Amino acid sequence: MWIQPVDGSVQAIAFSPDGRTLYTQDASRWFTAWDPATHEGRRLFQYPERSSNHFPRMFASPDGRYLVANTSPALVWNLETREVHAEVPPKFAYAGVSVGAGGGRVECVADDWLGVRTWDYVRQEAGDELRDWDVPDKIKTHHFAPGGRTVALLSWSDTVTICDVESRKAIQTIDAPKQALQHARFAPDGDTLVLYGSDGVTVWDVPSAAVRVAKIACDRPYWMLAFHPTAPVAAVRRTDGLLSLVSLRTGEEVRALDFDLGRYAACAGFSPDGLTCAVGGTDSRFAVFDVDV
Repeated sequence: MWIQPVDGSVQAIAFSPDGRTLYTQDASRWFTAWDPATHEGRRLFQYPERSSNHFPRMFASPDGRYLVANTSPALVWNLETREVHAEVPPKFAYAGVSVGAGGGRVECVADDWLGVRTWDYVRQEAGDELRDWDVPDKIKTHHFAPGGRTVALLSWSDTVTICDVESRKAIQTIDAPKQALQHARFAPDGDTLVLYGSDGVTVWDVPSAAVRVAKIACDRPYWMLAFHPTAPVAAVRRTDGLLSLVSLRTGEEVRALDFDLGRYAACAGFSPDGLTCAVGGTDSRFAVFDVDV
């Protein structure tokens, strides 16, 4: 296990596509690249003081050239030049951005809550605006399945609709009016859809169109949940602040990890091969550990 002190709490964490670099973003606004083999770090860039960062997260592009940061405004950094490649226009970062299907675009729900906007951050140009969905209400959040052929749309009435992207037609509908859902997100296998509440998640089995696990208790999963890339496992934060690895098949805890990272685990991410996991904490440090699931 590797525990690394940093300047300020670690707010976001992500591996490069080849797994050879770990990126962290800390409370001092610095993005740092770390070598998991040598444990050496080098500061890359610091997001401007004018920017806010209420929902920290970041994504590396599939080719490893860019780092997309969900600051406000959202910024795309060129990792070679260490300069800002693009500032995502506000209409494509409404209520925050996520990296979309294929990894070469950012997406957000449109400001009228009726569609999904896309923006090619490499070319810095608008992509398709996806509208006319077969959903019962305005769209709160969205998430595309791996491959981008289907999408999960959470409406403001707490109904999740899985739609075919080409036809915009509903394939499955999940009605959860008493759960106060915050998000719905596909796991990497595409057969698992996780419904986020404030104090836990529900696991939906897409092939059988049925609930697989009624509830996995955890703390604010919209802020702190990471999927294992190959195994049916997720990293979540327990109510006591500890990091926990849980099974998305049974809902049972696989491992609990009591690292000295402060009051709670703030962020986590798995390496692309799934062999290691990095977790950032509030006490100016992060940890990288071997995953045995």
